[in-house]
Amino acid sequence: MNITINQVEDRLAVNLIGDLDNAASSQAESNLAPVYDFTDGDILIDCSQLNYISSSGLRIMLNIYKHARANGHKAILKGLSEDVKEVFQLSGFLQLYITED
Repeated sequence: MNITINQVEDRLAVNLIGDLDNAASSQAESNLAPVYDFTDGDILIDCSQLNYISSSGLRIMLNIYKHARANGHKAILKGLSEDVKEVFQLSGFLQLYITED
């Protein structure tokens, strides 16, 4: 799992690459620490290169969503593959996030 984080104007852009599974979740949580420091705008999570997400990955995504909402901002998912989108839909997470293509 590779993660890149960049601020683009008033958004924090997070790019997830690979599998966000149980094995990768601890390192991913550490790599995502800057997200929890960002309070100035929306958080855009680019999932176009995310191949798989497990329940541990969903927990991380829920924490990001809660952080954005607590600061009065939006959490946005972009580029969901059909497989990853299905996991988000079955878990009810698509109701939380705004999605972009």
